[in-house]
Amino acid sequence: MPVLADHRIETVHHYAPLHYLIFIARSRSILSKPSLHKAGFTTRHLRSMSHGQDIARGFGSYSHLTIDARPRILRAKLAAGFPHIAINIPASEIDAVPFSLCRFNVAMTRQLRRGGKEGFPESRTNGRYYAGHQIPIARTDADKSAMLQKHLHENTMIEVLVHGDFNLPDETFVSCFSDEDASIARRMLSSLKCKWRVTGEKPPGPYPRDNTHVGAVIDFIQKAESDPDWRGNGLEFDRLKPK
Repeated sequence: MPVLADHRIETVHHYAPLHYLIFIARSRSILSKPSLHKAGFTTRHLRSMSHGQDIARGFGSYSHLTIDARPRILRAKLAAGFPHIAINIPASEIDAVPFSLCRFNVAMTRQLRRGGKEGFPESRTNGRYYAGHQIPIARTDADKSAMLQKHLHENTMIEVLVHGDFNLPDETFVSCFSDEDASIARRMLSSLKCKWRVTGEKPPGPYPRDNTHVGAVIDFIQKAESDPDWRGNGLEFDRLKPK
């Protein structure tokens, strides 16, 4: 059952720092955390604010995407001057693989089913608890449809949880939020012979592009291009101080 198509969802998104694009495009995939570790990426590569929570709460084995076209975290990162991108995938590609939905913030919510606490109540619109999960998810088509019917048009970021890794199709396109970022992305994809289209879009809010962050991104990409075995240096914008 094409649940996303039935709810007229055309595109699903994955948001990432611009410098991560080289790893994503090289593998042509979004990897779950076990696969990232297997590929040689340490925890330094993962977001310090969320990767531990994802695993502890039972969500480490998913590839994380979202239906939200302009989530709060993207607006916050851009507003801080951090170059970020949206990787956009036709929803039909998601409908073709096993996936679940979650309407709660997996990394940040404090309402969990653990330590004797009940957590969020189970329901058709909240989802159910599955083994190892501390937050309910919608896994059946009926529950996914009910969740979307109630929450799709509310101010709710619904996560799309692909079971395992997700291979990105040639129809993937990358949104950048400045012409300069788009130029960097196009050159990077061209060097990898990746067919994805790059579009420049108006940012969803302020984006004071910072030279310190841009310089760190360019250095990172150049190192990754010159050494395909390099797995990053833990670059995280929150640790950089603008000039």
